[in-house]
Amino acid sequence: MTTSNVLFRLDANDQIGTGHLMRCLVIADSLQEFGVTSWFLCYPLPERLHQLILDKKHRLLCPTDINDEFALIAQHQPDWIIVDHYALDAEWERKARPLASHLLVIDDLADRPHVADLLLDQGPLRTPADYTNIINPECRLLLGCRYALLRKEYKQLQRASCQTWQKGLICFGGADPANATLSTVESLDKIQDAHQFSWTVVAGAANSDWPSLQQWQAETSLDVALLHHHGDMATLMNAHDFSIGAAGGMTWERCCIGLPSIVIPIAENQKFNDDVLAHFQLCERLALSDLAMPEKLAAALQDLKINADKYFSRGQAFIDGHGVPRLIDLILKDNKPEQQELTDENS
Repeated sequence: MTTSNVLFRLDANDQIGTGHLMRCLVIADSLQEFGVTSWFLCYPLPERLHQLILDKKHRLLCPTDINDEFALIAQHQPDWIIVDHYALDAEWERKARPLASHLLVIDDLADRPHVADLLLDQGPLRTPADYTNIINPECRLLLGCRYALLRKEYKQLQRASCQTWQKGLICFGGADPANATLSTVESLDKIQDAHQFSWTVVAGAANSDWPSLQQWQAETSLDVALLHHHGDMATLMNAHDFSIGAAGGMTWERCCIGLPSIVIPIAENQKFNDDVLAHFQLCERLALSDLAMPEKLAAALQDLKINADKYFSRGQAFIDGHGVPRLIDLILKDNKPEQQELTDENS
């Protein structure tokens, strides 16, 4: 049986963030190249996120309640259900799984039970032992950096060396519920050396601080471009020399492309990534509270420049950029490869 119809179950807003949506869009966009139709089953999204799905020619389904969710799934008879949602677990999956040929769970917490055919966790330190007691016996695991969900552009735009040290990029993802973007730029204003750089600040589509950031831009003496969402982050990263951002999915994008970074966990679910970054020494790291302290941010910027070559080479060696093709191959073939092909403890 060939795959023609995939349904994604996720939610996204200014509190949840947009990471679930963005990584599922990576999969859906890749499947689209093979003629696969993707349905996104989400409760009402902010208008910009709603439009983002439609602009990419995917379909959107908005249920009214839990019963409606399953009715919509049954109506569309997907070949695959792909679930990327921290609030859903085996209870939901048991009801959904009979309504499709296959079910894939995307997780990075390993904190709740699942019932699935495949489970993907791109965390570099994940091992089968993390899931042994919380998955069904027949579930196959896709673990580690081999399955990092990056767009192909990050591999295509990989740089051969560090760039000059003139342009900084600031982006804390699609929502930034911790207000980290505003805190960062306000501290940069107070750092003398920061005024020698040109900066690009990207406020995600669901960033509630957009009016305050516009006001800040009007008053700052920094050389700064302020963008409200950007549809091609790979090209934007490639155009900059270093970055400041969150410890979410962008962590692996920055590593792959070769962008030395200061990374800050801004949500509870990013602490595992922060542990990985510390373990493998992939970047400079700060705590969220440090962003309001100009002296700590200034010190991190100085250390980043000193260690830039080290972070560049380690990051690119860590992420090969082929995770999505590996996953797409499994989805399109509708088969179950050998276990050793599906697990990767530290890539």
